[in-house]
Amino acid sequence: MTDEPESPQLAHAKVSAENGVVVVTLTGEIDMVNAGEVRSALQARLDERPDALVVDLALEFLGSAGLMMLMEIQRAAKEEGVAFGVVATSRPASRPLELSGLSAALPLFDSAPEAVKSLRKSD
Repeated sequence: MTDEPESPQLAHAKVSAENGVVVVTLTGEIDMVNAGEVRSALQARLDERPDALVVDLALEFLGSAGLMMLMEIQRAAKEEGVAFGVVATSRPASRPLELSGLSAALPLFDSAPEAVKSLRKSD
């Protein structure tokens, strides 16, 4: 038996691709401890030059460092010509976006399929 504290649920990513759109579903927590790591992982997806990148925030916690990271990824996507969207339907993800005003600055969608449909390039 150990007396070590339980480690936080850091973010985990599940990646899928559909019709040129990469969807990254994030679970767990994004805070100042791991926001840089999450940003690097999302940037690596942008570097692959998909038609679009969708970040699905299925999180238990989204801290201010995570909010800043989303804005940085949105800026990087724009610079690289990659369409970008965010899904934030759970309260732990949507509430910080609303309170910070970022819900008006980020392209939000109600579901990943809706985002994929909206952002993919027409054939």
